[in-house]
Amino acid sequence: MQESPDNDDALRARLAKLSSDLQAQRDIGQQQAERKAVSDLSGKGLGQAMSLGFRVLSEFVAAIVVGAFLGWRLDLWLGTGPLFLIGLLALGTSAGFWNVYRLAMVPPERRQSEAQGAPAPEGRPKDEGIKD
Repeated sequence: MQESPDNDDALRARLAKLSSDLQAQRDIGQQQAERKAVSDLSGKGLGQAMSLGFRVLSEFVAAIVVGAFLGWRLDLWLGTGPLFLIGLLALGTSAGFWNVYRLAMVPPERRQSEAQGAPAPEGRPKDEGIKD
């Protein structure tokens, strides 16, 4: 079966129209992605990053201050000099680093769901043990 030239021209015109529509949709999608990337940096993304930064800073500093304060008070109470101050300051510093490490290892999706008050998604199912 041979197609008529009119039918072939109609198919070519239709193909050209579909190609141009597809390219227009691609361009629109790319523009939306660019706008979203810019808005993430200027709005919500920046706020979340600053929130996480302040949380890391406060947990790190709090651990060090608590360790130093407890060590200082124990040294005053027991009269041991800077022994407990140095020991608990080191312990507080290591606890601060541990807190920062734990915050850094949380996936962003879980951090975002925690910030919104939703329960955190489980990374993997809990091990229920071997069942018969």
